[in-house]
Amino acid sequence: MIARSPQVASVLSNPKVTIVTDDGRRWLRANPGRHFDAIVSNTTWYFRASVTNLLSVEFLDLGRLHLNPGGIFFYNTTSSDRVQRTGCLAFAHGARFTNHMVVSDAPIAWDFQRWRRILASYRIDGRPIFDPTRNEERAQIDQLVSWEDGLAPNQARDKVRYIEPCADILARTAGKLAVTDDNMGSEWLHFLGLE
Repeated sequence: MIARSPQVASVLSNPKVTIVTDDGRRWLRANPGRHFDAIVSNTTWYFRASVTNLLSVEFLDLGRLHLNPGGIFFYNTTSSDRVQRTGCLAFAHGARFTNHMVVSDAPIAWDFQRWRRILASYRIDGRPIFDPTRNEERAQIDQLVSWEDGLAPNQARDKVRYIEPCADILARTAGKLAVTDDNMGSEWLHFLGLE
């Protein structure tokens, strides 16, 4: 499918990319010596069968073993409050970033001006992603960088927050259980209307 999509096809020949097709847990267990600055896990819906294997405290602990010092784990919560709470309980530092969690055992350096510079200069296959000389594209970058406001603690609940720090997530989700291998996350509860 990647090869048939021109927008992403070049990833298959990028020397920085290695694609491994395997079960995530099996691969991590079989490769204890592999460590990364970032681990990205884009999972399916939090209520789908077997997804607990990729959202539980135990999976986050396994991922932690493969992070370099200061490394981050970035994974999709598909907007589940319990999954977000689990990430905040499992790691010392983190935040919800749209519907994902970015978590780490080290403080996360949120540098939005660096992000602006990277977005303005980022290229794929030599082609710029944004053209900051165009008003519309500069406005898109400005909007993304404005997400920094969400990091301020105790933001109003009626305001859209693209980034929400763990302290606020933990307060908002008080009383919800963390997802573990043993409690099946939402796989049983969602469709019964019990979550």
